[in-house]
Amino acid sequence: MKKIIRIARLELSLMFYSPIAWLILGIVFVQCAFVYTETLYDKETQQQLERPLTVLTRILFAGDSGVLPSIMEYMYLYIPLLTMGIFSREYQSGSIKLLQSSPVTIRQMVLGKYLSLMAYGFILILLLMAFIGFAYFSIARLDVSFIICDFAALFLLVCAYSAIGLYMSSLTAYQVVAAISTLAVLALLNYIGAVGQQYDWIRELTYWISISGRAENMVNGLITTKDLIYFILVILLFLSFTMLGLSHERSNENKFIKSARYLAVFAAVVVIGYLSSLPTTTVYFDTTRVKDRTLSVSGQEIVGRIRDSLKIITYTNVIDHKAAYGASQNRNADVGQFEQYQRFIPFMEMEYVAYYDSTESFGYDTTQTLVEKAKKSADALGFNFKRLYTPAQMKAYPWVAQEGNTFVRFVSYKGQMTPLRMYDDLMQYPKEPEISAALKRLLDGPARIGVVSGNGERSSNQMNEGGLKIIMNGPGQRGALYNQGFQLEQLDLGDGHRISDSLDAIVIADPQVPYTAQQVAKVKDYLDKGGNMLLLGDVKHHQVINPLMHLLGLTLEDGMLLQESENFELSLLQLHFDAAAADNGFKFYPKAKVVMNGASAIKVVEDKGFAITPLLYTDSATTWNKTGDIDLNKTKVTFDPSKDTKAKLPVAMILTRDIGKRTQKIMVSGDADYMSNAEMSRFNISSINAMFALRTFKWFTDGVYPVSGGREAGQDTVVTVSRSAINIQKILLIGLVPLVILGSGMYILRRRKRK
Repeated sequence: MKKIIRIARLELSLMFYSPIAWLILGIVFVQCAFVYTETLYDKETQQQLERPLTVLTRILFAGDSGVLPSIMEYMYLYIPLLTMGIFSREYQSGSIKLLQSSPVTIRQMVLGKYLSLMAYGFILILLLMAFIGFAYFSIARLDVSFIICDFAALFLLVCAYSAIGLYMSSLTAYQVVAAISTLAVLALLNYIGAVGQQYDWIRELTYWISISGRAENMVNGLITTKDLIYFILVILLFLSFTMLGLSHERSNENKFIKSARYLAVFAAVVVIGYLSSLPTTTVYFDTTRVKDRTLSVSGQEIVGRIRDSLKIITYTNVIDHKAAYGASQNRNADVGQFEQYQRFIPFMEMEYVAYYDSTESFGYDTTQTLVEKAKKSADALGFNFKRLYTPAQMKAYPWVAQEGNTFVRFVSYKGQMTPLRMYDDLMQYPKEPEISAALKRLLDGPARIGVVSGNGERSSNQMNEGGLKIIMNGPGQRGALYNQGFQLEQLDLGDGHRISDSLDAIVIADPQVPYTAQQVAKVKDYLDKGGNMLLLGDVKHHQVINPLMHLLGLTLEDGMLLQESENFELSLLQLHFDAAAADNGFKFYPKAKVVMNGASAIKVVEDKGFAITPLLYTDSATTWNKTGDIDLNKTKVTFDPSKDTKAKLPVAMILTRDIGKRTQKIMVSGDADYMSNAEMSRFNISSINAMFALRTFKWFTDGVYPVSGGREAGQDTVVTVSRSAINIQKILLIGLVPLVILGSGMYILRRRKRK
């Protein structure tokens, strides 16, 4: 060991007697300083603009553009410059022969040189950890342990790159060749994960060999044994190759035996690495403060109940616009989207079925037949057309046709299945709330919501402006009730039908045809038994909805609520929550508002035994109730102080009462448009309509659905330094510290030259 340390000390001194080592330190530090100060400056600006900030520790040091990801992106350029002469200069000067004839073993020589590279990497990391000190006084509640783990990941990456550079340097006497060869190997390890993706066994092998993304996972807060073991194995592999190469130079054995040794080492590393990467052998450690790289407590409770085989089957229609997600080249990334669940369900299976069949959009293209379109798409995406299931074969899977033959998954457990869709948003993939809802749906059954129809009510299956499909049953909408664990059932109040007592709630949304006395009696019977209800009125149909309102002791007042606004029509109301709303589960961020278009105020006219809590109010400074016939498209309406009175009026209320052992819950609203497709698609005003609608149904189910994935809020959300202080940090980090580094290097190099 003493010889290894002596060699390491000698090599380290030689590194720092070279300008390259000092330049790398200076360049890396300046690069990190630019990213750190610019990011901090940007967040301080956002804070001044009163925009909410979250997890600043991760934004500064991790994420997509933090300090460490930015430097890791270029580390493959710096390390070859450092390692290119570690052995090459020995060959050039001829001192390698002296080393080989000295009382130093090849193992000691290799380990000593590698230890010097590790020491340099450690010095580099210590230098960069100075940013922790600056950040500690710049960010409130900085997550220091998270950052230290990030730097440990960077150190592992440097060590792995160094081992590769050490081996390449041992192969040639030319330093430039060693550097270029190291770059080539690092490029190969980064891009080999894309090789052979159409073949299962090759895909698994090349994916494991690939170094791409492993350090990034650790930097972003998830340390796994498979990644740790990977880096250790890569280091051992190239150190072993270096030792074998040096020993073979002094050996007269034939090439077959020498090659067999290399293959044996490589095979052993691959086998150990592959076994260590299996879900059943992988151990995870979440370094984030709020553990957001791990399933939430509620998510873990759900997966903890799964005991038998669980399968996620992906059906990929090659002519669907999302087919690329199911292509072979995307398979590993696709499986990775479910790693959080595979961590707790290691026996979970992922199955893929590729097919072609007509879709809703196919009918718009009359230039190609279905087979022609499928062949073209299969060829473009890398599918084997001959292996695709045909439309005739897909008849054995009617549940796929029910989803419109789109790209869809089904979760299968104990003979039951439920869809797990992709969504039309930036994230595309289902996340924890949707996956947990699907699993809970299989374990406990869905929450059942009855949607009353037959009297001109708003439809949960239509995409017209007034329909409710987006929030209730939109297949591509992440927040749709169906995708959050609910099951919608159409209710007909006609003769021979009754409202089931087992429903979690019923929805009556803006009926346009008056209910008969028998229909009203059915609703009353349901309410008398303690059933929950969402009752949505409309300014145009008071006479239709009021008979149901009277069952609750309420009525919709005549007239339309109007709100003065410079940017929007008078009928558009921006409503605010009553202070008591939070006590009933309707707590949102400050100044959150719900938008309604054409609403009526609600008035209490009789005590029916309910505890009534106003939920949404109009703005008393800008809103009034306008009675009489109003056509805003034809008549200009303004506030008339002699006739009109501005007031704070309730537009939504919740009613509760205890019946037996349960609490009956009812919500009434003077408008149904706030849940409409039009409002769900509104982009010109910031509202929480969709969030409010989901929270309503969560209230009805006592928090069972949607599945809560709540976590502790981030604590590092405040920049504690001023802009001038950040500018001082810029001067220190970009100017002074690099000058000290480079000045120290110049001093040492000049002193050595004089000696």
